[in-house]
Amino acid sequence: MDIDAVDKLVFHVIEKVAEDECDLDEVVEFVLSFSREHSLLPETLLKLSFIFGNDEMYREKYAFSRACALIYSGKMREEAHMEAGKTASLLGLGDLAAREFEEVLEENPGNIEALCGYGAMLAELGKLDAARAQYEKALEIHPFHIDTFCNYGCLLYRLKDLDGAEEAYKKALLLDPRHVGAHCGYGILLYKSGQKIEASYHYIRALELDSRHVESNFRYARLLEEKGEALEAETHYIKALKADPESPKLHLFYARLLAEHGIVHGARVHFRYALKIDPDDVEAHCEYAGLLARFGHRHEAEVQYKKALELDPGHFGSLCGYGDLLKEKGQYAEAEEIYRQAEYSRRCAW
Repeated sequence: MDIDAVDKLVFHVIEKVAEDECDLDEVVEFVLSFSREHSLLPETLLKLSFIFGNDEMYREKYAFSRACALIYSGKMREEAHMEAGKTASLLGLGDLAAREFEEVLEENPGNIEALCGYGAMLAELGKLDAARAQYEKALEIHPFHIDTFCNYGCLLYRLKDLDGAEEAYKKALLLDPRHVGAHCGYGILLYKSGQKIEASYHYIRALELDSRHVESNFRYARLLEEKGEALEAETHYIKALKADPESPKLHLFYARLLAEHGIVHGARVHFRYALKIDPDDVEAHCEYAGLLARFGHRHEAEVQYKKALELDPGHFGSLCGYGDLLKEKGQYAEAEEIYRQAEYSRRCAW
């Protein structure tokens, strides 16, 4: 193995995936071209894939895993596509993950893990009927596949088939009482059905099994907040944020909790971070503006209302809030015009 060539390849791949507009398919093509030029063995690329995975450098891992899949044949090709699919899933790259799982299934139509993973990606992409077909096919082949039952329960919940979702979650937990995802999903279902004590039990059980589980911490925090247990809710928001610090949803809900209890500086920090991650969230701009206006930061509030209305000129909450702000500033004619727009927006929404 040419160590210098491997070092050069690793350096260039790290550099390329760090680019702002990185195209991972282009990185894969670079890996393949470089490997051919320097006569690197497929086994070398596979080792690099594992090394990057162990270091949680998933974009690099994806590039090497896919490159391996395009070089290998047979069982090794199937396994490499599977690794690439799981890695793309971790990165939240639904289209790329779906493509990898499709290629696994071309090699082996009965690969249960790929059927389940492909179903999850289709569901994430909003293709719910196609996802359902994948899950049902997986359960025909393997009637006791726990992850498929869990994912199927989540899908049925989204399709508003609550009885079907409950049955799927119960089967998953019967097969594996320690399945964290099934406890969390069943908790969400029970909460939706108004069974909050039972929901709380499943969230707590999920967190006993995995204290860092993001969705369970988030859902349990919301349940505690609703019960008026703000300090306990804060604890779980913080745990969720430590596990997933780049989730705009977590920052937004934690900001709401802090704002409700007058912790202005903390709320501002988390509103800003949520908007840094997702600058097109109209509701976040509106709520942040409301907080700023409430505590006298009128100029900053106006900036946020304007941003919200640039994104959605008919956003009722932003129009009302901006109208109130203009009225407080003595700009009565401008406020009246904004109120007229708000009324028109409200009527159009009927």
